[in-house]
Amino acid sequence: MIEKMKKITLVCLSSQRQTALAALQSLGLFHIAAAAEQASEESQTLLQKEKDLAQALFVLGTYAKTAEKQAAAPESPEKLVSRVLALSQGQKQNLERQAELRPAIEKLTPWGEFSTQALERFAASGWYSALCNASAEQMPQLPEDCFVQTVKQSAGRHYFIVFSPNPLPDMELPLEKFPQGMDLAALRQELAALQKEERQNEAELLLLAGSQLETLLQHKALLQEKIDYAAAKDAMSEAGDQLSYLSGYVPQQKLPELLEAARQEGWGLRHLEAELDDPEVPTKLRIPRRLQMAQQIFDFIGVLPGYNEIDVSVPMLVFLSIFCGMLVGDAGYGALLLAGGLGLFCFASKPGETKKRQGIMLLIIMSSCILTFGLLTGNWFGLPPEKLPLAMRGIPWFRDDSNSMNVKLLGFFIGAFHLSLARVWAAAVSGSLRQSLGHIGWLLFLWGNFFTVKMLLISGGSLGLFAKSLYVIGTVLILSCSVDWTDMGDIIYTPFNFINSLVDVLSYIRLYAVGLSSFFIAESFNAMSVMVWKSSPWLIPLSLVIILLGHCLNVALAAMGVLVHGIRLNTLEFSGHIGLSWSGKPYQPLKTAKHEE
Repeated sequence: MIEKMKKITLVCLSSQRQTALAALQSLGLFHIAAAAEQASEESQTLLQKEKDLAQALFVLGTYAKTAEKQAAAPESPEKLVSRVLALSQGQKQNLERQAELRPAIEKLTPWGEFSTQALERFAASGWYSALCNASAEQMPQLPEDCFVQTVKQSAGRHYFIVFSPNPLPDMELPLEKFPQGMDLAALRQELAALQKEERQNEAELLLLAGSQLETLLQHKALLQEKIDYAAAKDAMSEAGDQLSYLSGYVPQQKLPELLEAARQEGWGLRHLEAELDDPEVPTKLRIPRRLQMAQQIFDFIGVLPGYNEIDVSVPMLVFLSIFCGMLVGDAGYGALLLAGGLGLFCFASKPGETKKRQGIMLLIIMSSCILTFGLLTGNWFGLPPEKLPLAMRGIPWFRDDSNSMNVKLLGFFIGAFHLSLARVWAAAVSGSLRQSLGHIGWLLFLWGNFFTVKMLLISGGSLGLFAKSLYVIGTVLILSCSVDWTDMGDIIYTPFNFINSLVDVLSYIRLYAVGLSSFFIAESFNAMSVMVWKSSPWLIPLSLVIILLGHCLNVALAAMGVLVHGIRLNTLEFSGHIGLSWSGKPYQPLKTAKHEE
């Protein structure tokens, strides 16, 4: 459920505003209503520090995997950030300069090392010179008073110097240009120095990644605390010369704690019921303890129901798990993922790591559904059913299914049930008999769509009397109770709503189609591996690599399918029928770095 919120106006003496904000931050309950229109200089400075810190953490994060963890003397986080950014900027400039030097050195290499002073002495003696590069076919025709000295011939190119007693710009010569200078030894020396500096910088960054990364991560939490404090101070307004006030929201269950703090600190406090149509009210979900992993789904996709909407966290967890099972549908993959999830839960997580354990539990639930559906359908790594033991070929309803008609039927049935649940729920909370009857009408129309889809794509024949009755009764209820006949837009859009309801049921065909594609990808890689295996015994290692990489790719594609199709069916089709706009703002109270909600 979505927790009820109280709208709070807190008043304190202007001389005590910093003390009041520090007390609110230690409570960890007060969600600031809205940020200040213009951030103060302090907030801007802190935000710039946060940006610099994020960049420093990103730099060290690229070295963290190869760095050895080691203890180091304590160092100021701000100095650490400056040091890391300076090293990173130095590395960037170093590599840019190396990128300029390498082609310059490559261009000068055929000429070898020579002294530019010699060319200057020739010029002082009245002889003009030019360094040229041309193929044998492009050698220029020179006047008789010119002298040509070939330096090197390589790869069909002629490197030569032209000497002339007359100025050379009037001649069309294939001149060599050396934007980095012509001192090859100096360029090589500079490149060697840059490469040495690059290694030193990299070693220093590796050392910092191994010894100071944790320090910067802790500093990140403390810096966020300062940013929140500064933002709250910016949001606090003046009421006269002596009073300041701050508006925000507190969960109704936590209000007694805030009232007690107000009594002890001497604040004035006004609390009202948060209005349902207030767009600033945050959403705080209260999910049953054993189903807390549903919060991980919302955090991952970055959406929340609005404060005035319905909490669909539990049905989303249930149906996303079912969709995951059908979209992947391979018992072999499910067994491996389940084993991995159980291993992580037992050996790689601690009781205090709540979010990590919730994520692992979500993996266990999803993989269990994949394993279950794979067992029912007899799909094991895309292997042909006739090569599996009878016990692994699935239940007869799926095993003996021609053209996968029963899988399609199951998908459409789950879709109709899923959307019907949304309509029943919407009818239950609508608060109006007319609206409730309108939702019931759509429910009946959805089941009429189910029978229509079944007739068109699975069973054939004609639509039965029962399905026609569903359509007639549903249409009457929709037109009489769901359509606002005073709203021309609603009237015009109603025919499209009827079409969309059929399309919504049809869209659950993706549960079959994506699962089928996963099976065929696995089968194709199996066939490729067998073909390589049979061609030569020496290629057995290659065939094993093919089958391993192929199934890893298939698992990755299946995971993408769950993210795209499974989440879509919940956040679009289901949400459209229950009336969710996903306009919620997360509840983010002012709190300290060590505070736990």
